[in-house]
Amino acid sequence: MSSTFLDAVKQGDRAEAERQLTADPGLIHVREEGLSPIMIAAYHGHPELASFLADKTVALTIFEAATTGKINNILRLLARDPQLVNTYAEDGFQPLGLASYFGHYDVAEYLVKAGAPVNSPSRNSLTAAPIQSAAAAGHVKIVELLLKYKADPNIREQGGYTPLHAAAQNGDKEMIRALLYGGADLLLRSNDSRLPLDLALEAGHTEAAKILQEGITRQFRPKRD
Repeated sequence: MSSTFLDAVKQGDRAEAERQLTADPGLIHVREEGLSPIMIAAYHGHPELASFLADKTVALTIFEAATTGKINNILRLLARDPQLVNTYAEDGFQPLGLASYFGHYDVAEYLVKAGAPVNSPSRNSLTAAPIQSAAAAGHVKIVELLLKYKADPNIREQGGYTPLHAAAQNGDKEMIRALLYGGADLLLRSNDSRLPLDLALEAGHTEAAKILQEGITRQFRPKRD
């Protein structure tokens, strides 16, 4: 039964997931590789189902609350234990990284003000800091928030990629501009020697590539006396 329930969750089939939960409420507590149904729904791109499942859970973890944007749960959890802001989920992400990736600005802002480390990498193969998660997911306002609180715009994740590499690969022009304004280095190369410009060109993002090329040109333009 648990496998068919999780299959419904992965497929975003709320009706089937709800039907199975009604028949067996204990399914809300099943886990797959340490992840709850809430987290599984979120990671499979079903935020509304994740939120529904969160509402069916009596006690959310801080990771589930950050993932689904349940700020009232965050407030209660941190009031009881402020150190939760520094903890790591089963998959290696901290609450701020999850809020940043899933686009919950108010949660991210509260977590930062509560002392969440803005440059702490995830404890998994990605080694991604919150700004990298936000940049990869296209949440420019959260990137700007993190930069305001001294996030490193040139921090590297697995493979030596920076947030600007992620924005370039996505062709996210607004994100590229925000990162450049925040101090991102156009000329940092990944471990395989690729510039953000290279990734934009490889992905066919000509407008994004143009912004990056113009930035490189300005950087090397001779200064007039």
